Amino acid sequence: MSKPIEERATDRAERHLIEGIVSGSFPPNTDLPGERTLSKDLNIARPALREAMQRLSRDGWLDIQQGKPTRIRDYLKDGNLNILAGLLKADPDLVPNLVPDLLEMWQLLAPQYTSSSVRRAPGLIIDLLEGFSRVPDEAEEYARSMWKLHHMLIAYCDNLVYGLIFNTFKDFYHQLATYYYTNPEHREMARDLWAGMIPSIEALDTETTSQQVFSFISNTTEFWKNITFEQYQKEVLDDSRQLEVKEEKRKKKKKK
Repeated sequence: MSKPIEERATDRAERHLIEGIVSGSFPPNTDLPGERTLSKDLNIARPALREAMQRLSRDGWLDIQQGKPTRIRDYLKDGNLNILAGLLKADPDLVPNLVPDLLEMWQLLAPQYTSSSVRRAPGLIIDLLEGFSRVPDEAEEYARSMWKLHHMLIAYCDNLVYGLIFNTFKDFYHQLATYYYTNPEHREMARDLWAGMIPSIEALDTETTSQQVFSFISNTTEFWKNITFEQYQKEVLDDSRQLEVKEEKRKKKKKK
């Protein structure tokens, strides 16, 4: 598995603030500590912290008003889809419960946008699928290719809202999908899907193509229903956390 990209200071500040809110260190409907205090406690420069706070204000975590303390909002009541993406990044304990729920939503939407796209752009979809025969047999490449497929299916359907929903979870998708495709059987299932879709699309059989996509997502959902949090934490999350700790130690040592 490839190493995670180094986390930007703004992203780290955002994650720490979300963790503090979710854990109850910064409870909803209370005031957030001032920038100076937060900057010191989180060891993050104030410009990066300020940018992170603006993001969280946009997403419904914080209420920022000129001349007043920053207020922590009731994020589950006032937030948007970015709240869910933030929760998935900051509170991994939610992963075993929320991933199947997200996939269930995907199961409901995928047949609709697949059917629409097959009618609108069959040739482009077939070209993409035929190109997948050259995809290296690596987990990350399979994750990237499957995203490309659904990105194209969504792009050529008649509902642009689908794209806005799925793009919200792009980074989280790649993290989980890369883990999923480390299993050779899952990569084989993906190859079977890609190969099986081509004749269905050539025949403009939207019902069969939609069912193929639906069945694949159903199998993926079953996998995530059965995986334990301990497995996911050990094989995916721990690597990211360890890299972050090492990087923070390196920066502190450099300052000294």
